[in-house]
Amino acid sequence: MSARDAPGRDDAPAFVEVAGLRKSFDGTMALQGVSFEVALGTTVSLLGPSGCGKTTVLRSIAGLETPEAGRIRIGDTMVFDSRRRVNLASEKRQVGMVFQSYAVWPHMTVAENVGFPLKIRRVAAAEIGARVADVLALVGLEGLGRRPATNLSGGQQQRVALARALVHEPRLVLFDEPLSNLDAKLRDQMRTELKLLQDRLGFTAVYVTHDQEEALALSDNVVVMNHGLVEGMAAPRELFARPTTPFVANFLGFDNMFQGEVSDAGEAGGAPQPVEVTLGDGVRLRSYWRGGEPLRKGAPVMLAFRSESVNLGSGASGSDASVNRFEGSVEASVYLGTYQDCLIRTGDLRVRAVGPGDSVLEPGARIHFCVRPEDCIVFVRDPSRETQEREDV
Repeated sequence: MSARDAPGRDDAPAFVEVAGLRKSFDGTMALQGVSFEVALGTTVSLLGPSGCGKTTVLRSIAGLETPEAGRIRIGDTMVFDSRRRVNLASEKRQVGMVFQSYAVWPHMTVAENVGFPLKIRRVAAAEIGARVADVLALVGLEGLGRRPATNLSGGQQQRVALARALVHEPRLVLFDEPLSNLDAKLRDQMRTELKLLQDRLGFTAVYVTHDQEEALALSDNVVVMNHGLVEGMAAPRELFARPTTPFVANFLGFDNMFQGEVSDAGEAGGAPQPVEVTLGDGVRLRSYWRGGEPLRKGAPVMLAFRSESVNLGSGASGSDASVNRFEGSVEASVYLGTYQDCLIRTGDLRVRAVGPGDSVLEPGARIHFCVRPEDCIVFVRDPSRETQEREDV
C-alpha cells in the first residue's frame, strides 16, 4: 500500500515544514514570510504568476537559495534555520529535482544520465545497473538505456529527468514547471502519466507551476502565491469552488469580476447570507456571502463568477432560477471547436461567457443570459489592492 493510500493520511504530521521564509534580491522582497506544510506521501503545488516567488521557495527547499529568515524541515531533519544558523548542503538534503529544462547531459547515454546520482554516491556498479533498469521501466523508457539522451524526443527526455530524480529514492521530489516546455498534447499526456506514477509510488512532492490545470490535477493541496505571499491554501476542489481572495478567484478562472456595493442584505441565520449587489451601472445580482461577519447594506464588495457559469438562452436551474437574468448583445465571439468564448455587453457591463461550439453567436446578435446566485462569489472590497490584482493576473 502506498503512502497516498495510507489510513489517516489527511491527519498525518507534516513531512515538510516551511515556516516564515523571507528572501530579497537587490532590495526587492521575493518572499515575505511564506509558510506551508506537506504531509507524507502527498503533493503540494505552488501556483502563481511569474515573479510571485514560487521557484524561490522551491530552490530554498533544495538548498540552491539561502533565505534571510525562516526555517525548513524535511522529515526529522532541520535543513535550514536562520536563527540557529543551520543550512544543510543541497546534496545532504536527500531531495530529487526535476527542472523546467530537461537538463540531460548530451555526452551521456540515457542510462548514464539516470545513474549519475548513484555514481556520485559511490554506489556499486552492479546495483546502479539494476536500479537504473528498474526506474527506466517505471517511466516507460525500458530498453532505451544505451541510446544517446539527446536522440530522444522532448517527452522522453523529460522522463529521463524524472527517472534521474527518482533513482536514488529521495525523501522528497521537487518539480520546477517540468512540463512547460512540452507541446499541449504531450503536456496533457505527461500530466496523466505523472499522476499515475505519484499514485503508484506515493512519493512526497512540491510542484511549482503557473498552470492551474496541472496544479488541480496533480495536487493534494494547492498554495497560491502572489508577490512573495501566500494568498490561498486548500485542497484543489475547495480552492477552485471557493477561492479565498479576489486574486485567487481571478487566477483560478473567475474571469467576470465587478465592483459594487451591497444593496440588500438578508439575515445570515447560520447559513450563507443572501445578498443583493448593485454594480457600478445599476445592474443588480443576487448572491450569497460565506465570509465571517454578516455583510451590511452599503458595504463595498466585489462580485465574481466564471464564464462557464453563464447560461446562454436556455436559462438557469435551481431555487433561484428567476433572478440574475439579463439581455445583451454579443460583442465578440471566438470559435474554439467544442465551445465558443463570448463577450456580451449589457448596459455598461461586459460579461464573458462560454457558448456551445455548434451554435452561431455573431457579433451584434441579441441574447438572453443568466447566472445562478450560488455560482457567484462575493468578496469584501479592498480598494488598495484592486488595481494591482488586475495587473498581476
